[in-house]
Amino acid sequence: MLFSCQKKTVDSFLQKLNHNNILLKYHYLCSLIVLNISMKVTFLFCILYFVCTIFSFSQTTVPSGFADITFSSGFTNVTGFAFDTTGRGYAWEKAGKVWIIDNNGTKLPQPLLNIAEEVGNWNEHGMVGFALHPDFYVNGYFYVYYTVDRHYLLYYGTGNYSATTNLYNNATINRVVRYQADSATNFTTLVSNSRTVLIGATKQTGIPVTTGFHDGGCLFFGADKSLIIAVGDLSISAGGAADTGSYNGTYWAQAIADSILPVSHNVGSFRSQLVNSYSGKILRIDPLTGNGIAGNPFYDSGNPSSCASRVWALGLRNPFRCFLKPGTGSADTTAADPGVIIINEVGYNKKEEISVCENGGENFGWPLYEGLSVQTNYMNATTKIPMQ
Repeated sequence: MLFSCQKKTVDSFLQKLNHNNILLKYHYLCSLIVLNISMKVTFLFCILYFVCTIFSFSQTTVPSGFADITFSSGFTNVTGFAFDTTGRGYAWEKAGKVWIIDNNGTKLPQPLLNIAEEVGNWNEHGMVGFALHPDFYVNGYFYVYYTVDRHYLLYYGTGNYSATTNLYNNATINRVVRYQADSATNFTTLVSNSRTVLIGATKQTGIPVTTGFHDGGCLFFGADKSLIIAVGDLSISAGGAADTGSYNGTYWAQAIADSILPVSHNVGSFRSQLVNSYSGKILRIDPLTGNGIAGNPFYDSGNPSSCASRVWALGLRNPFRCFLKPGTGSADTTAADPGVIIINEVGYNKKEEISVCENGGENFGWPLYEGLSVQTNYMNATTKIPMQ
């Protein structure tokens, strides 16, 4: 199911975020079209106007009934904010830091996590996703999704590595990593050596980055405590551009040479339609092992760590923010029902979308479709898509 708005009606969370103060206000004012997009003809139209706006601190006029309140300040390029079960806050910065904010709105003096040395902070890339395990105050686990700086990826641990060197605007990967907070410090510091890479332990097994855009990156938990990961297509589609492979200005050749991207996956945005590619997907994994979960639509019991085993849904462009619909899903992991997933899908040049993923295996159509509209730049392409 998909809700689509006229282009630019729903603005991306990141573009509207004031990077020094977190002031959240919600306006439900946007017209949407609801579509059952299982590649069927039936669909239902309804109207619902929805806009989420992040107000800047400098704004002086707000609608009646609203107030500008600074909850906490002193941050740089915050990409997200979350609360735990005690009301304590967590703000993660694009450059690679996670800060704790106590119940009085005070930022603790030291970050919970600082991996700025590893994170590639350029264009839309950086640390864009964070989630606390539902049992955080039992196990201390939290998770981050970020782009790895190419220099770190290639040279960390070798004599060629320099902690002050970055290689931006080059092929690299995105990673999903688990850390553990220490109960001995009330979960405000890390347990030593607790870093566990769930996706992207090597350049061959990461989420390929071949352009500066479309990370997706939202992390959250299903009703069954499975970890859900939203991944963008990591290709170019803007200003009429349509990346169908070997696109000028992308890093496809470098990615192939470095074994980051298989030759057969050099199909640009069409990777969203390949179940053996992470691009343009909703993933559902075991938060302890990183493996796909039995019941996922393309699960392979002989290879549970394969990309296909981890895929829950496909056909997305840039699912930047997602959440689980309250009251949905089963606590039983074997039921293959993590719940209904609401997907904020950043559009290309026709529609902004709010997609509703009710079941595993749903295909939301990108890049052949954007909302109800055919994307002729891709539909008319002659790209040869590899067999799955």
